[in-house]
Amino acid sequence: MFIAQQHLTRKLTQALAVLGAMAGLAWGGQTVAHASTLAIPDISEWQGKLSASQVSNLKSQVSFVINRRQYGSSYQDLYATNNTALYVKYGIPFGEYDYARFTSVASAKQEAKDFYNRSNKNAKFYALDFEENDVTSGTTNAAVKAWYDEMRSLTSKNLVFYSYQSFATSYANTARKNFDAQWIANYSSTPTISFALWQYTDSNYLSALGEYTDNSKAETSVHPISWWTDSVTTALDHTTATTTYAYSSYRKGQHIYLHKNASKYVDGTAIASADRQKFYKINKVKSLTQSKSKQALYISALGKWVLSQDGTGYWYGQHGSFTLNRKLYVYSDAALTKKTGAYYVSGDTVAGKVVKAPSGKSYRIKTSIGYISANTQFSDHAYYESLNSSKQVTTKKKLYQYTGTSFKKSQRSTAVAKGKKLTVTAVKKRSTGSRYFVLSNGKYVTALQSYVQE
Repeated sequence: MFIAQQHLTRKLTQALAVLGAMAGLAWGGQTVAHASTLAIPDISEWQGKLSASQVSNLKSQVSFVINRRQYGSSYQDLYATNNTALYVKYGIPFGEYDYARFTSVASAKQEAKDFYNRSNKNAKFYALDFEENDVTSGTTNAAVKAWYDEMRSLTSKNLVFYSYQSFATSYANTARKNFDAQWIANYSSTPTISFALWQYTDSNYLSALGEYTDNSKAETSVHPISWWTDSVTTALDHTTATTTYAYSSYRKGQHIYLHKNASKYVDGTAIASADRQKFYKINKVKSLTQSKSKQALYISALGKWVLSQDGTGYWYGQHGSFTLNRKLYVYSDAALTKKTGAYYVSGDTVAGKVVKAPSGKSYRIKTSIGYISANTQFSDHAYYESLNSSKQVTTKKKLYQYTGTSFKKSQRSTAVAKGKKLTVTAVKKRSTGSRYFVLSNGKYVTALQSYVQE
């Protein structure tokens, strides 16, 4: 089951590029040096009207918050006033952002005025989220520059440009460099343009809110946390530095994309640049604690063990259905840049086809209503895909044996009650990726994990 949001607004899906010039950096790749282990979420009406209790608990979980104020001049975020007032009350530093809908230089100036007038003046900085091209008169660079100039005439606070990488370089590559910092979204890998803030996921769980949000990492070599918070003391200042380990629960047979910045194998030898940014099958796994990893992955194609931190796992090939372990937003495009307003929740079983993202660096699951990430952290395949050593399964609920593999109602043979053990001889795969067991009596039952247990 998926849940459709009722509001017309859309939240930022991806974020912006860094003003490298202000930090003495070239506008190209940069070395990543994140200091904060606390969250930097962006919040809008999608997260609802926050309560005092939620915000009080949130203070210890975030470095700062970025809150949406408006969706262009014509729409104010429903809960921006309530939520930002609570940030002030409980001492959480925050910035505000405007989701751009301007169509010209003139409307960009007006949108900036409306944004500033509506904003909570306790905001530490202001951001422009420019991720859709609605400009019909003049150029996009001119419109973005007009927004910046108008905001600069209204405030001396830092101004941040915010977009996903390809859009930033295509539609605002000149104007964005006027801003004091850049915030870039890339859910597949580290951005390859300079950035001060990197939005790396839309699925970071915040226990204070009881849900998943977009989350970012600060590039502290460009701007320290204090730059964003105007030197306000945050929970980070009282936190002893701890190691945050990468996802380390991969399994044999899964596939990973080896990151561009993966530098060394487990044995310390260098990873050739030609071997990076490619997909590999995991042939073996083992536990260890090294750097930011709790697991090593053996890649037969390389003849080497790699650290789990140096890759991102994606479902590869067809698996039929997936059981989600967290809330996932649905996007209308395989690049995951435009949310549809729908989402699946943890525990949902979703049928879909695995497809490669336009970047070629990740995979998506194409469902009946759009695209979701195929990151293996977020889901598991819903069917058993291999036999266990006992070659037996136990039914978890009532199911039917079938005489044919298409499982038509006319092919039903015998009903099997919950708790019964069945002897199986093989697991077979349909063209859609779904699986079924072949029984020792020659009949068939589903291999869905929700129906049987190995």
